[in-house]
Amino acid sequence: MMTSLEEAVKTLLRRRSMSMRQLAAATGISVSTISKMITGKQRVNLDYLRRIAEALGVPPLSLAEAAGLPLITEPMAPADGDGQALMNALLEYLGLGNLNVLRTEIERELEKYEAYAQTEEGQQFIAEKYDAKRGQIQGIGHFLRDLDDIYDRFSRPDTPEDERRILASGILYFLLATDAIPDYLFPAGYLDDAIAIQMVRERLVRRREMKSQGSDGS
Repeated sequence: MMTSLEEAVKTLLRRRSMSMRQLAAATGISVSTISKMITGKQRVNLDYLRRIAEALGVPPLSLAEAAGLPLITEPMAPADGDGQALMNALLEYLGLGNLNVLRTEIERELEKYEAYAQTEEGQQFIAEKYDAKRGQIQGIGHFLRDLDDIYDRFSRPDTPEDERRILASGILYFLLATDAIPDYLFPAGYLDDAIAIQMVRERLVRRREMKSQGSDGS
C-alpha cells in the first residue's frame, strides 16, 4: 500500500524527533501551509516539497512519489500510448499544459541559445561549465548517451559551423534553461532536457535536408 504524503512526513518527523514547528522553522514554510499541503487541502508546491525533503534528510523524489506525483522512471523521447499519456499527466500536474505546449517552449529556448552559441561568450560558457554539470548526474540511460554524443559532435573541428550552432543550443539548454520540470525530481526532472536533445537531432536532420536540396538544385 502506497504511503500518503501526510504519513511519510509524519513518520520522518517521528524518526528525527522533530515537531511540525521545527520543520516549519527549518524550511521557512508556515505550519499551517505544511499541514494543508501534506493533507491534500492545498496543491503540492514543488519548491516546498524540496525544502521539506531536505529538512527531513530524504530525496525529494521519495516525497513526490508519496504525494502521488506521476513520475517517469526514464527521461526519453516522446512515445506513443502509455508513455505519452504519462508525460502529459506529469506536465498537467505541474501546470505546464501538455507535451505539445512544452515542445513549443523548448523550441523557443533552443532558438535563443542557437543565437547565443554564435558568440564567443556562449562558446566559452560551454567549455567552462559542461564537464562540471555533466558530472553531477549519472545513470539516466539514453539521455546521457545522447547528450554526450551531441557534445562530442559539437567538439569536433570538422563539424560544419551551422550544425555546431544547433548542437550548442542543446548543450546550452542543458546548462542554462530554467527547467520546466525541476531537476531534483530525479530522474523525471530531466525529461525536458531529453526532449530538447531530441529536438536538436530533428533540427539537424532538417538542416541537412535543406542543404541537400540546395546542392541538388544547383
